[in-house]
Amino acid sequence: MMALVPAVARYALEAGRRDLAVRLDEVERRVRQAQLTVVVLGEFSSGKSTLLNALLEDATLFPVDSYVSTRVLTSVRWGEQESITVELAARHGGDTEERDVGRDGLRAYICEAEVQDGTAATDAERVVRASIRTPNAKLRGGVVCVDTPGIGGVHRGHTAAALGVLPQADLVLYAIDAKRPPLPSELAFIERVVRALGADECPERLMFAVTKADQTGDPGRAVGEARARLAAVPGLDERSAVLAVSSRSRLLQLTGAQPPDENLTGFQEFEARLWEAVDHARLRLRAGAALAELHSVVRGLLAPVEEAIGVLEAQDAAAREKLAAAAAARRVEAERLVAGSATWPADLDAAFDEVTAGLRARADTTLAQAWRDLRARYRTDPVFLDDPQAVLDDLAGKLAVLAGQLGRSAADLSGAACEAVAERSGIPLRSPMFTDLPLPPLPDPLTVPAASAAATPSVVASLTTAFDAAARGARLGVARGEVVGAIAWDQAVHLSLPGGSRTGKVVNGVLQSMAEGREGSRPPTPGVVAGRVVGGLVGAVLAFAGQVREIRRTTHADQVAALDRLFAPWEAQQRAFLHDAVQALVDASADRARAELRDRIAQRQAECETARIEVAAALAAARSDAAAALAPLLARRDGLRRIETDVTALVDELRGRLAAAGED
Repeated sequence: MMALVPAVARYALEAGRRDLAVRLDEVERRVRQAQLTVVVLGEFSSGKSTLLNALLEDATLFPVDSYVSTRVLTSVRWGEQESITVELAARHGGDTEERDVGRDGLRAYICEAEVQDGTAATDAERVVRASIRTPNAKLRGGVVCVDTPGIGGVHRGHTAAALGVLPQADLVLYAIDAKRPPLPSELAFIERVVRALGADECPERLMFAVTKADQTGDPGRAVGEARARLAAVPGLDERSAVLAVSSRSRLLQLTGAQPPDENLTGFQEFEARLWEAVDHARLRLRAGAALAELHSVVRGLLAPVEEAIGVLEAQDAAAREKLAAAAAARRVEAERLVAGSATWPADLDAAFDEVTAGLRARADTTLAQAWRDLRARYRTDPVFLDDPQAVLDDLAGKLAVLAGQLGRSAADLSGAACEAVAERSGIPLRSPMFTDLPLPPLPDPLTVPAASAAATPSVVASLTTAFDAAARGARLGVARGEVVGAIAWDQAVHLSLPGGSRTGKVVNGVLQSMAEGREGSRPPTPGVVAGRVVGGLVGAVLAFAGQVREIRRTTHADQVAALDRLFAPWEAQQRAFLHDAVQALVDASADRARAELRDRIAQRQAECETARIEVAAALAAARSDAAAALAPLLARRDGLRRIETDVTALVDELRGRLAAAGED
């Protein structure tokens, strides 16, 4: 595909369309720098970090020990030179701090065991994420691996917050300890992962690694037991791979401490399936969008040439003037789209208002059901009531999934609204040949430079903001458990989502603070907005941890009554919060939609201006030497048509490969 770009760029420059050449250069750069994110989940001490070390064939990359558990989000990606840094939360109103710690110092910042035994760095509690850049060949293609804190570990807010951001992940690798098959509580979490990720529709986005297979007598039996338990998870497709691996044996074999034995490690099949899934994600998420843009540029170059050829091949002057008049009318129509009388901006606003109203209604319905389920459960399930913290965890998880689904729906519905308005207004977005391909609903505008390869991957940024906001709320709960619930909620939201303690001001504060912060002049992406919303919601819920613990000491009836009183104001507050969050999510997508339509209108205007010039030249040539003028136009047309045919063939090939992958 990229081999076609230079030829198309030459045609663009020959036609005086430097804007298209720049657009093609940006498309090519984004394809080459495209990052795909693999998020690793699993219970604490399930072998996630060791699995990543074995996968990347680097035994000392992530700190590992039998008692070590990763406590912060840690990402690893390609870098020319190795660099390992931690990001420290701001204090006293200052800025966040990035600190270079190297391999030897990483453990003191990200391992829970170091914190518990007092050997951690003095400011380890301020760490919000760790970033590793290393010249590892397996990462050179743009794969970013993200190690997450363990499910059910010390930082319970992370478990719920991760659910809300998973829709942005390209692939989730879930680690199951072969010696510790998933219990019902973990299966319930996996069910939420399936829903959040959409793995019921795209099963290749979720893989299971049954780790520590060498420590069982029969790895095959361990996989069978894991499969049997996973079969009870609603929505989990049997095509999601479940494979046994031994990371320890793999690392020992890489160092020569054990003789090679693929039957013992299981990594050959595991890696084949993993990289196949990564390649499929690359096709599904990147190739279609690039081909659609390439096709749009080719058509934009071809149309003026075909109009000029039509003028030169016309039989008489009347026919030529009619063609010229049609070209002029198209130019006037393109100019109308930027005039003050253009209706598409108002139409787009109205469409987004409908999207917002629909999502708010969906949030209300889902939230009400979540509360009904929660109240019914703590009234009837003594085990659940004996662990009131589980009440909060359950609620936080449901709200996180809801927020993540609202974020994904906001992007999808906003994209559909944008396409509908564009079609009614005569603004070309993409060819019908791409309607059955999985293109991004609202891509980054190509007039805005993409983040560089050195920038933080969007999924990592979203996970970090969600985790950090959730952790702030949870810390507040520990510190102020005795404070009235409404105050805890208010302050948790205030801390988690900067911009004001009232729900009506929260989301605007998020957008404002992000616009002025690390994102620079770039508008916040819908994913990062979703990360803040998810984390704030989860953090605020967990802020009640101290109060809920006190409920254990009372009778059953008093426990139920206490929870009823504690939860009484929450549903209305959360509804108001989610209404504002929906508005923020739709606004983030709306900004992209407006930018996309303006880009397309400008492209259409330039195309019509080129056509005006080409048609005027053709009219003049028709009165003198039509044949001489026709020859170079025919050559340009034929060259562009050959490229268009090549693009169509690539689209058909992509469609076939995606269909084949979906059947596997």
